[in-house]
Parts: sequence; C-alpha cells; structure tokens
Amino acid sequence: MTSFSREWRWVRPLLLALASGVATLGVWRFFVVTTRGQLLDSIAYLGAAIGQSHVADRLQRVLETVSVGAIALVMLLVALVAVLRRRWMLALEAAALVAAANLSTRVLKYHLLYRPLLVDWEGLHHNSYPSGHTTAAGSAMVAAVLVAPKSLRAPVAMLGALVMMLFGYGTLAAQWHRPSDVVGAYLVCFAWAFGALAVGALRQRVLASRTWGDSPRPEADRPSRAVPGLMVLLGCIATGVAAVCGWATWQVDDVFTTVFSEQLIAYLGGAAGLCGVAMAGMGVLLRLVQLHDARAAALI
Repeated sequence: MTSFSREWRWVRPLLLALASGVATLGVWRFFVVTTRGQLLDSIAYLGAAIGQSHVADRLQRVLETVSVGAIALVMLLVALVAVLRRRWMLALEAAALVAAANLSTRVLKYHLLYRPLLVDWEGLHHNSYPSGHTTAAGSAMVAAVLVAPKSLRAPVAMLGALVMMLFGYGTLAAQWHRPSDVVGAYLVCFAWAFGALAVGALRQRVLASRTWGDSPRPEADRPSRAVPGLMVLLGCIATGVAAVCGWATWQVDDVFTTVFSEQLIAYLGGAAGLCGVAMAGMGVLLRLVQLHDARAAALI
C-alpha cells in the first residue's frame, strides 16, 4: 500500500457522500419540482393500488413498527455490536450515522424542501420527500454493515438491501409514499454512511501518523469483489428496467386519462427503481467497507 493511498483513501467515500447528497437534491428537483417528474411519480403512486390489496395488509404491521423508540433501539444495538468488537469510535460513528440520517430527513421534508402543486389530482398534495419510514430502516441497515464483523459483512449487506427494499416497496404499495420519496431516503442513508467511512479513514490516518509515521506497512489481503459486484450489477439492471418503464410512460400528460397498462408499467418501474438504488448503493457501500477494513488491518 503506497503512502499516497493511505493518506488519501478518505477522498473516495467523501466524494461518494457528496454525490449522494447532490443526487438527493437532484431527484427532488426532477420528481417534485417539475411537471413531468410529478406526472411520472403520480402515475406510479396511482398504480400502487394494483398491488395494495395483495401486499399492503401483510406489510402494514411491519411499517407501523418504525417509531422513535424503534430507532433508538436500533442505535443501541448497532453501537453494542461495535462495542463488543472493541471498536469504540466505530460505535459512536454508527450511532451518529443513524441519528443524522433520520434528523436530516425530517429537516429536508418539513423545513427545507417544498412541493408545488403541478399535477391536479386527488393524491398526496403535501411534501413527502424523503420518506421517514424508509430512512429509519435504511439507516439501521447501512450502520449494521459498518459494524458487522468481516465474516458476516457480506450476508449483512445482502440482508440489509432486502430489508431496505421491503420497507421502501411497502411504503409504495401501501400508498404512503411515492417512489421518489423512497429513493431520496436511500440516498440520504448512503450519504451519511459514506461520510462515516470518510471520517473513519481520516481517524485512522491520524492514528497511523502518530504511531508509525510514514514507514511502510504490509499490504493486507484484498477482499473478494464478487458479492458487491453482483449487488451493483443487479442494482444497475433494476435501475435500467425503471428507466425503460419511465420512457414508456414519458408521453402521458394527464393522470386521469391513464389506462391500466400505463399505471402498471409506472408502478413496476417505480418499484424496480427503488430496488435498484437500494441494491447498487449497498453493493458500493459493502465494497468500500471491505477495502476500508483491509487497509486498516495493514496498520496493525
């Protein structure tokens, strides 16, 4: 491992954190503040009634378990795992990640972002971007990836992606949120997760400089790219399906005149899009955490 890579490895997660933050505002800018974006989002939301009768009742109880108390419990459990691994600062960073993601979602939704009435139909008129329920579940899952031991990290990441998709799709199927609300929540979670990795890398850089100076350390074994690569690939495929569905409904000018097939396509596209972002984002996070720990091991 070169001195340059040791000293500047915090840059990549920081850039990804900034990119996720910009993407959060970009998704809001298109799907909430433009007429075309609101149309696509509204048709997908309307189409969610197709699957509501089949899945909403089953997911209702799961969604209702998300509360301030549940978030606090998750923060405690995540921190406890890190403490048991004797990673004290990691416990603090993970708990701060969960708190910051949920707080920033509330600030964005209720104080900073707005939703103009550009599409006249009887749906959600208030601003619901980003989804608080999805942020609560997503922040817990990304924090779990950060604190999981090496042997369990890949399974935790895959399970975390599935849980994120379950909550995100559940809020869409129950017509609590539009697809963009869910995607925005995912992006908030990933922004804070990448930021936590950047902080951790800077912390280890300071520790290394105080302990070893600039002396070279042996290169740690590089972890396998198979699982994160597969997750990113599946996420890209799902996102591509969402793009195709969006193109198929792009010319729709009125929510009230949409037919069943258009609503179904938009609904499937919204579901595929949120699943794609969750899976690809978790795959990127898993890869960065793997590299982060591999490089940290070279300091021991």
